[in-house]
Amino acid sequence: MADSDQYLVEIRPRIASGRLRDIVGKSPGVFLLHAAFRRALRSQHRLRNGLPSLVIVIVDTEEIGDVYRKAAELALRARIEPWQHLRRQSQAVVHVLPQLSRKKSKSKTLSFLEEYGRFDSVLVLARNRSDLPEELAILADGVVDLEPPTADHINAARLFLGRQPLEEAVATAIGRLDLPLMVTLTTKARVSPEVVRKLNAANPAPATEAVPFLEELPGYGRAKEWGLAFVEDVRRFGCGEMDWGHLDRGVLLHGPPGTGKTLLAQALAKSAGLPLITASVSQWQSYGHLGDLLGAMRRTFETAQAQQPSIIFLDELDAIGDRTQFANNHANYSRQVVNYLLESIDGAGGRHQIVVIGATNFPEAIDDALLRSGRLERHIRIGLPNERERFDILQFHLKLTDDMAGLRDIAADLEGWNGADLEMIAREARRIGRRQSRPVQVADVASSLPPVQELSEESLRRIAVHEAGHAIVVHVLSPRAKISVAIRRQVRLLGSKARLRGGAVRYELPEDERSLDTRDQFESLICRLLAGAAAEEIVLGCRSSGFSGSKGSDLDEATVLATQMAASFGMGRSLPFLIESRQVTTESARRLPNALREDVSRILDQQYSRATAILIEHSALLDRVAAELFDRATLTAGDFDELIAGCAAAPRQAAPKVTAGVTQSPFSD
Repeated sequence: MADSDQYLVEIRPRIASGRLRDIVGKSPGVFLLHAAFRRALRSQHRLRNGLPSLVIVIVDTEEIGDVYRKAAELALRARIEPWQHLRRQSQAVVHVLPQLSRKKSKSKTLSFLEEYGRFDSVLVLARNRSDLPEELAILADGVVDLEPPTADHINAARLFLGRQPLEEAVATAIGRLDLPLMVTLTTKARVSPEVVRKLNAANPAPATEAVPFLEELPGYGRAKEWGLAFVEDVRRFGCGEMDWGHLDRGVLLHGPPGTGKTLLAQALAKSAGLPLITASVSQWQSYGHLGDLLGAMRRTFETAQAQQPSIIFLDELDAIGDRTQFANNHANYSRQVVNYLLESIDGAGGRHQIVVIGATNFPEAIDDALLRSGRLERHIRIGLPNERERFDILQFHLKLTDDMAGLRDIAADLEGWNGADLEMIAREARRIGRRQSRPVQVADVASSLPPVQELSEESLRRIAVHEAGHAIVVHVLSPRAKISVAIRRQVRLLGSKARLRGGAVRYELPEDERSLDTRDQFESLICRLLAGAAAEEIVLGCRSSGFSGSKGSDLDEATVLATQMAASFGMGRSLPFLIESRQVTTESARRLPNALREDVSRILDQQYSRATAILIEHSALLDRVAAELFDRATLTAGDFDELIAGCAAAPRQAAPKVTAGVTQSPFSD
């Protein structure tokens, strides 16, 4: 295929159902792939909003032929057509990336980028991530995998062809086959499930993995501990050793996206031997008006009741909302939805042996009544995996037999990656091994990783100053703390976003200082959080966005703490209780009365000034720690103590205590 192989897409009127029928009749393969491409591109918000975009789609096939290009053209046209009226000559291009194994020069491989400025949208098709030049991966707005057509896609094609729909399990199995077999079975008037089963056995899909048992699942920490205890309780219930009423009625799993909340629920159900009924608020809403939504909700719980003991898994539970925040024209509608869900979970219709598991990325957005005892009573956070858990997750997906040390090194380098990211890398590594007809190797994992970007000396120096500021204020406020600090010279890009933090300060306090109860202790913790930005301003003349701009940043955490002090703990200038402490977020802080918002700002300003004063007083130590950190990248607790001892200008003074923890700088987040 030529290097300049590309497919111009002219904007034409939206494809009507009659045209789709023609496409299915002429090329069912184009229709099925078109549906798969459209599904893959749903996550690309720039493309969906009509903004200039460069998106890469990874297509797991030996040769990307015309059928893939034509399907990609149809999907791309469907995404950009709604914005046609905004541009007089809107155009897009589909480009098939040549294999790097052909040893094309970089300039030829990327020659199509010369045309990028002329097009509103560019869709690049690549066989695997190892074919992507580093520059292209950095430039792309998104990199997505082309997943197989769903059962709905298969049955939609059969409907257009006048064929009878297939059972969901059979249609799903057809979608996992290679394209020629998939098309043949989709177009057949009669399909034997046994034939489909045999074809899938002869053509296994390595990327599709069965749900594991909970015992096999790596990571998850406290959530897995709870799950294993639940499985044991179910076993005891089955043996008549305990009553079902002694089991938890519900649990809320919350944490960052991609941490595997759905997989945990699936593994739990498998280990417990219980049926899993899954639903989501958006799925219920897709049925139509309020009556249809409530009917769908009722059927979910009726299905679980018919199969009890059972588990209901409710994904994206925050979409249900919080009744205290409903203030628009749809408040009555939303309130009825929440009330009906509360009634359903309470089991007025017979919920006797049903456990409800809710999942969310935003627990603060859920109505308090859903989270009380008797409903979703246990709340478990699933955080990002640590270094050991990242290794376990990679090994779980890869099943490697040698070079464990190499895999551990890779896992150590992927701080900040979630389980979904790690699974994607493992899937790409298996794909490389499969293309070469051999088992996957650690080298394949390394080849699958996104490119690494070196930080400039200017950025490194700012990060070193920032982390040194955190470390020194922790030391001054708690002289007995064991403090270590590190920065990174490289960040690894995933799409357009870096996935490694620029630096981190870790500290451990003596047992007698590990509390967070008084106003002084809260203020000292806020002071420590703001110390990195204060150090930047003292040494470099201004602070950067490295301490703010995202959830979990220094400023976000400091604002939440100050809001808790003023609105939950009565530690501000006045004593009102306005927000339960666990419900405090930067969003809820903006809704406080003006006087309380001013109190929050006053606390933040005072502690920022306090951090600034401490760092000015210890400026010699600040300069020395920042310089050593810039040169050595890592300072252990022993190294830090030596710097303290060697700097006569660094007085050690008693100060209010702070809690143990980690402060991380998201400079490269």
